[in-house]
Amino acid sequence: MAGIVTDLESWYLDGKPSQPYRSNFSRRATLLAAGITMVADTIAVVPVVCQQGDVISSITVGVKTATSSTPTHGWAALFTGLTTADTLIAQSADNTSGFTSSGSAQTFTITPHLVGTDPGSSGTSGPVVLGVALYNNGGAGGVLDALGQGSEAVAGGVYITGQVPLLFTKAATSAGATAPSTLSGFAASTAGANMAAVPLVILH
Repeated sequence: MAGIVTDLESWYLDGKPSQPYRSNFSRRATLLAAGITMVADTIAVVPVVCQQGDVISSITVGVKTATSSTPTHGWAALFTGLTTADTLIAQSADNTSGFTSSGSAQTFTITPHLVGTDPGSSGTSGPVVLGVALYNNGGAGGVLDALGQGSEAVAGGVYITGQVPLLFTKAATSAGATAPSTLSGFAASTAGANMAAVPLVILH
């Protein structure tokens, strides 16, 4: 299953990367000129669909403006989904410079995770939605490349029961160097509350 390419055109535009290569949106989508300001001490979680057999070891974001004013923390983490009961799979090392290198991609490395139960090490069989958490702290949060989603009036763009929120957040977490063990206390984000766009993330 790991070799399945669900969007052939995007795969070609991405340089025909080896699989797995998953993202929450296509690069052809409209990026917001302003990006998304990742509020310090707020964890943002976005959904990414993965296939059984994927081995995920890296999380990449596009940094528009680095975390500034004495940054202290920055990390990415993988969760089993986007509900308050979902649990931590793996977290990158903490980058004490937060989101770095304005105008550049930043990759966080995690312990390789094999998706699925057969042959995977965790999760359900078949395709699954994983949650990708992003966090930074400093006097001013970093700005990431983001898409014009998440600005709807309905929290997380959840219009029908069972839909996965496009953005799941928890403010004032003071998480520091360590991702939480679960997403308890998180909620679908409404436009203007915490963050009003969705950062672009790539799993590979």
